Amino acid sequence: MSQELFFTILYTIAFTVILATGEILHSILKVKTEYTRKFAHSSASLLSLTFPLIYDSWEYVLVMGVIFFFVLLFAQHRHLLKSINDIARKSYGGILLPVAIAGAFIVSVWLDDTKLFIIPILLLGVSDSLAGITGVFFGSKLRKIIIYKLRLNKTYLGSTVFFVTSLVICTYTLYWFVGNYSTPTIVAALSVAAGAALVEAFSIKGLDNFTVPLTALLILLMF
Repeated sequence: MSQELFFTILYTIAFTVILATGEILHSILKVKTEYTRKFAHSSASLLSLTFPLIYDSWEYVLVMGVIFFFVLLFAQHRHLLKSINDIARKSYGGILLPVAIAGAFIVSVWLDDTKLFIIPILLLGVSDSLAGITGVFFGSKLRKIIIYKLRLNKTYLGSTVFFVTSLVICTYTLYWFVGNYSTPTIVAALSVAAGAALVEAFSIKGLDNFTVPLTALLILLMF
């Protein structure tokens, strides 16, 4: 058995444990679905950040992405995995997460640029989750974003949290890869943070699980 196949089996088990833990938190400990969704979302995203340490090619990650896409799609259709699907609104966030992770990793391998994977997934696993938790925790106390007559289903505080955490992540991660705080580095960090925050604010039905990493990836490719 090759090392990559061995770790693929371990990752598959680990992702399954994350889903099972969410079910325990929701069903037994009665943790709200919004929190167990974010737990699964963040845990899976942060765990996937170790992919570049293990995989030199993208095939196994693609296989895992396809498997979990169909598992989550089936669960959503059959109203299973209550810890992520027991919500009133329609959301595609769960099934899009493995697509985003696998897609970003494949692009980073093709272009031989690890930051094209690390930054988008950090924004997905940290910034997006913190913004979502902020909205859930404060609930109706927060003002929704209104642009002219368009009322978004996001809050000013949540989007601010997203932008600030994204900026910190982009600044330090780009410094890690580039090795300096040059003007292009700062501009890139600001552009990614602002672009991702804007897209996140306008994304509905969980589409930000795909649009946020895609936007970050496209902006990074410009620099």
